[in-house]
Amino acid sequence: MSETDVAYAERTTGSTPIDVLADSRASQCAIDGPMIKALGANSINVYYTDATQSHDKCMKVFQDNGIYVIANMASQWDSTIFNMTGMDVSSNGANFTWQMDVFKQYAAVLDSMAGYSNLLGLLIGNEIVSGPHMENHVDLAPYLKAAARDMKAYTTARQYRSIPIGYATSAEITYIQELGEYLACGGNSNEAIDFYSVNAYQWCGKSSMSGSPYDDLTAKLEGLAVPIFLSEDGCNTPASQLLRDQSATFQSNMPGIWSGSIVYQWRHEASNYGLVSYTTSGVSTPTTLAGYDALKNQWSAVTANTHPPSTVSSPSCPTSINSYWSINSSAALPTIAGLDFATIKPSGVTGTAHGTRTLTSRSTPSSNPRSKHDIGVMAGIGVGAGVGVVLIFAALVTFFVRRHRRKRARNTGSSVAEMSDTLGAGNPDQSAPLTGISRTAPSADLVHADSPSGLPGSDPRGQELGTVVAHKAGKEEV
Repeated sequence: MSETDVAYAERTTGSTPIDVLADSRASQCAIDGPMIKALGANSINVYYTDATQSHDKCMKVFQDNGIYVIANMASQWDSTIFNMTGMDVSSNGANFTWQMDVFKQYAAVLDSMAGYSNLLGLLIGNEIVSGPHMENHVDLAPYLKAAARDMKAYTTARQYRSIPIGYATSAEITYIQELGEYLACGGNSNEAIDFYSVNAYQWCGKSSMSGSPYDDLTAKLEGLAVPIFLSEDGCNTPASQLLRDQSATFQSNMPGIWSGSIVYQWRHEASNYGLVSYTTSGVSTPTTLAGYDALKNQWSAVTANTHPPSTVSSPSCPTSINSYWSINSSAALPTIAGLDFATIKPSGVTGTAHGTRTLTSRSTPSSNPRSKHDIGVMAGIGVGAGVGVVLIFAALVTFFVRRHRRKRARNTGSSVAEMSDTLGAGNPDQSAPLTGISRTAPSADLVHADSPSGLPGSDPRGQELGTVVAHKAGKEEV
């Protein structure tokens, strides 16, 4: 399957981030959903989720249009600001750690999204190991891996379905290969990411594989035993409106390695990225720009390749200790003092034929029909929502479920379904209809307060995680 994805987001104008999937945005979602489907996207990527809000209406809109969602658990207001739960922006990079408050924030987002059948995956962060002095932030890597481990354990404790968890990195970091290997290695899928995505703004106009860094990226990442895809792809020059890299992504020598592409971005803003333009700040039908038509044409010409599952080994952990990669892969991962998953209660959801549910923290009955997660459909869908990225995301879920069925361990090897298996990219009509939305709501068992006492089995001695403010090259600072 191949995944065509668009980043769906809106730039923050003040101190409050914008949750583009909140029910208050349902009218705009109802307009945008069919337009994203017509573009040929099958998933959206969103940067910020407010766990206190209901997302039933927008998720239903996108479900009805055959669109899956990738959401970020980190409190990243948009693609350039990393606000890790209120820590001071001036925090020393050496003090970044995985702490209780951040865990609870991630858990709140996971709780709020886990029950939607069109949730494709969750991110533990977007370019957190990045920034103006990228080498100074490499020490964050163990905390990212710890976050993946703990959120998987939380998913199990809450008895949710298996949800793929991954990380989005910048193509510009020197240690992109080492970081990917580190996050995916170890032979234990309970402590490894399920997918690795790359933000790359390196193919503009009439470039080619050899004339862009894509061939180098492919060579560096082809050995990872997890699906990889372009999580931000695009340029803000006029020539970029051609979007000719899409044919290479899906039809040249990349499909066997890459699962798809998220195009940056849906909404046109001052940075000159964007596929559509909004003339008012209220609910409105956007005007399509040249990039929209160009991308639609590119995707309509793509024929998804079918690749049988292949057997690959878990990647070796990076061992090179040098000036830019100093992480000891054999060192124990960080833990949060007092965090005991055995004390976390399963999600208190009771379903009926009409999809009603019993919530302990907030009660907002849903009329959406409940159903089990459709693995086959998920494997073939993917359109991104966020600050403007389109992704072609193929058999991520198939891959993840197969690993899960192998007792979640990769001691010798794993069967990887290529992410271009079942979905004809650019032709949403080829995808099976999404199953009815099945949403589980947050439970009061997890209190999203500053005090760790809100989480059973935890104490106040969480490790500190600071805040990073980083600016993407070629993108307007906020």
